[in-house]
Amino acid sequence: MSDQAAESEAKKGGSGVVPGIILGLVAAIGGYAVVGLDLLHLRPEEETPVEEPKYVAPAAGVFLDIPQIIVMNGPFLAGRHLRFRGVLEVRPEDADKVAVLMPRVVDVLQTFLRSVKAEYFDYPDAIDQFRDHMRHRVVDVIGEEPLIDLLILELVPN
Repeated sequence: MSDQAAESEAKKGGSGVVPGIILGLVAAIGGYAVVGLDLLHLRPEEETPVEEPKYVAPAAGVFLDIPQIIVMNGPFLAGRHLRFRGVLEVRPEDADKVAVLMPRVVDVLQTFLRSVKAEYFDYPDAIDQFRDHMRHRVVDVIGEEPLIDLLILELVPN
């Protein structure tokens, strides 16, 4: 009996190995398919690359010279004056319109520059404030659309 029992146990053990290997292969293939095809949505979704907006240079404008402005700064006998020279950058299609209005631009800038006190030049950001104030006054005369920028070429207190 011992021989028969050993043979029957060997047959049972041998027959159990083959189905185990087959089940293991089926499980491995199934697991690979589930993960490879992402059937359970385990991978994070790939983000579509967002294109950065490219820098677009502003359209080239036409530069119109503002005639040099010299105003008295302070009491007449003190002899102090302020010299300004600048350029308006305007859209090409509006250059003729702005050139016609240049006397008004000079007048409004001259009025502003006469109101500037000599002490204002002691501040480090005075030039930026002057540009903002002058640009605002020019926009009042010619409008917002035509003006691209106001460039200060010279602003000298004497």
